[in-house]
Amino acid sequence: MPQIRPVFLLASLIAPLSFSQVSYARNAARCDECHFAPTRFGSGPIIVARVGTLTDGKFVPGEEGGIRHSESASGSDQGTDSIFGERVTLNLLGDGLVEAIDSRDILNNAARQRALSSEIRGIATTVPVLEAETELQVGRFGWKAQHASLMSSCADSLRNELGIRNRLYWDEYPNHRSSATPFDNPDPKTGKTQLESLLDEIRHTTPPERDRHLAAGPDAFQGEELFAQIGCALCHVSTYRTLPAGTVINGGTYRIPDYLGGIVIHPFSDFLLHDVGTGDGIPQAATQQYLDQSTANKFRTPPLWGVRFRSWMMHDGKSVTYHQAIMRHGGEARKVRERYEALPPVQKEQLRAFLNSL
Repeated sequence: MPQIRPVFLLASLIAPLSFSQVSYARNAARCDECHFAPTRFGSGPIIVARVGTLTDGKFVPGEEGGIRHSESASGSDQGTDSIFGERVTLNLLGDGLVEAIDSRDILNNAARQRALSSEIRGIATTVPVLEAETELQVGRFGWKAQHASLMSSCADSLRNELGIRNRLYWDEYPNHRSSATPFDNPDPKTGKTQLESLLDEIRHTTPPERDRHLAAGPDAFQGEELFAQIGCALCHVSTYRTLPAGTVINGGTYRIPDYLGGIVIHPFSDFLLHDVGTGDGIPQAATQQYLDQSTANKFRTPPLWGVRFRSWMMHDGKSVTYHQAIMRHGGEARKVRERYEALPPVQKEQLRAFLNSL
């Protein structure tokens, strides 16, 4: 069964976001120039580089927060930075539902792994909810699970990807190379800031639906069983139920609305950090004071919903087939990869059929 490939859309043909039309020396002028597969706010093959140096055994981000965008993101353009890594554009579809997952469920994933495996031991991050100032919560957004709330994550992206300072990220980077970046003030017509508009749009997105026809077939059914048998499902956890509508989270700043509460979802992620042998030595954090060096070679388990629309996988997007992505799994996932390698060709095809249904 052939692996489905995404259809690449020209940014000029994608419906633009109304709130961001100007690029300030950043990756893009609009979210959908990077997040577009299978639709707006999905994933994308755009790469952002993280650069910095190692000082006294600690990673120190380079100029402008250590972020270098696609126009210069290549290993040959490191400048004076000694550490270089790449991050591919993440899927945002369904992130409102991810925000509504009970933190205890994520912590239970870690406990279950320790009970069932001597190798797979994911780490739950405890990170600041920036809009609640002193509140800490279990992280779930970003390649390092460096954000606990969707507002914190969106504020980070607004500042670092679109170049718009906001109430959570208000300061300029040291040694900023361009003119002063704009500040996210409320729109005089709507009264909403761009951050609030972005947050509202993302919370109303739904995850990519499974290919129901393929999922109902015998190959995908057998493939899902194999996915669990060889150990993939221990990290790529399939099912959650979001917290009930009305539950207050994010340090008291957000009440889960009816349209996100009490819903069964299938993201296929434990939202924990793991060392699978692909680390680049670069930790990330919501703010500098939470930069945890122990996360330098760990990544959050990426949710697999919508993976059939991508030919860019793993944190750097350099795996273009499921087989390549699986074969890069080492470290904690080494034995899982070895069990995959031992499968006969027909079972590998069944596993691929399952992934093609996601």
